[in-house]
Amino acid sequence: MEHVPFSIINEYLKVKLLHPSRYGGSKYSFLKIFQHGLYFHFTKQRKKIIFNYLNFPLSFQRFIYWLKSKFHAPPKTKATLGEYVILFPNRVIKGEDGLWRSIYFDRIVQLIGIERVTTINQVATSVIPADYNLKELAGAFSPLDKQEYELLVELNTTLHAAKKSKQFTSSELRQIRSAMHIFFEEFRLFYSIFKGQHTRKLLFVCHYHNEGMLAAAQLLGIESIEFQHGLIATNDLYYVYHEQFASLIGKAFFSDKILVYGPYWQRILENGCEFHSFQIYVAGDYLYRQSETKMNTIEKENIILVCAQKNLHDDYISYIDILLAFMHKHPDWRVVIKLHPQEKNKEIYYALSARGVEIRDVEVPLDMLLQSCKIQISIYSTTFYDALDMGVCNFSLQNYGSMSDYAKSMITEAVAYPLYADEDPIEKFLSKNSENIVLTSREDVYGPFNASLIKEAIELS
Repeated sequence: MEHVPFSIINEYLKVKLLHPSRYGGSKYSFLKIFQHGLYFHFTKQRKKIIFNYLNFPLSFQRFIYWLKSKFHAPPKTKATLGEYVILFPNRVIKGEDGLWRSIYFDRIVQLIGIERVTTINQVATSVIPADYNLKELAGAFSPLDKQEYELLVELNTTLHAAKKSKQFTSSELRQIRSAMHIFFEEFRLFYSIFKGQHTRKLLFVCHYHNEGMLAAAQLLGIESIEFQHGLIATNDLYYVYHEQFASLIGKAFFSDKILVYGPYWQRILENGCEFHSFQIYVAGDYLYRQSETKMNTIEKENIILVCAQKNLHDDYISYIDILLAFMHKHPDWRVVIKLHPQEKNKEIYYALSARGVEIRDVEVPLDMLLQSCKIQISIYSTTFYDALDMGVCNFSLQNYGSMSDYAKSMITEAVAYPLYADEDPIEKFLSKNSENIVLTSREDVYGPFNASLIKEAIELS
């Protein structure tokens, strides 16, 4: 996989997706599915190409699904779902009682009431207790019903129109077709899980790469409610869509509502066309955090906290080499790296332990690390927002690595000071001569937890 700045990818997507008729039909728009395929093509992710039958006659495709219904093993578990279903992503935190909790939904489950909620772990290895595991609910499903077949027909019609348009190369079409296959398989999974249930509301994070789930919920009359997962920026691939996509965006498998941490994020979303203002709820800081009592016992130390981003290990490791060259001048300071919870290359970071770098994973809450450090360095990260008003000097690495355009936005959004790779961050911090930037207030980013508004958004009686 090649890391390419989002600004460059967005320009590529704007050109490729200029004509809505080439990625949308009468009932649905496959905008985001085409985005996935084109993104995988542009970043050379060959492993995303999956064999499928979408270029075969529809009668043959329908026959394949009939065969699967007869010969594949049935799901290990048959779910019985309540009126509220929450999908737990694999983002966990260890509570003060030593138990693992969902960062996003621990407080939401308590607010709704455990007796009214059905919880499903999206990742089989998750340490959070849940009613079901998504993997156990997968298996052979019934042959395609009328609604499933109609979606498959429109999907094939759209692919045919895309090929006929000559807008896409054969390599791009191969990735798009694979993305459409993944979408339909995910749709079938959730459609089979939700069909015939009493579920009214589906709560989750990240609408992107969940389009199949959203299509199933939409067809079955289940309201989809998205909870903000982290950073939302104007140059994102799947938020703040350009006006050129407005004509078909309502058919493109977005959530019905989205809850955000503070007014700051609402303003960012309102710059795009995918959500209307009435769909955005400022729910406040609903994340699971350490208690104020525990946080107050933590004292500041001479720590540089480097918060690494998922799959950007090359950029961060190369910067650590530069940073360690400065550290010999500051023997009373330490470097601590906080790994992204979903980092797949952890062993590369742990190898730095031999050079005196301390590594922290999910077992240590981010809040505690921010409370103890004096300097945070990252390229771009939600952790800059988490550090606001915590006595931390946020430094965003500028003109460095593959995500430099994102890093620049950390300065323009006033959540960090610029730091260049050839600058000593400790000297810059101690000199108090950082650029004259007034950082965004924490309350604008993380408002007070608003239980009544959350109840209103999810229609909790």
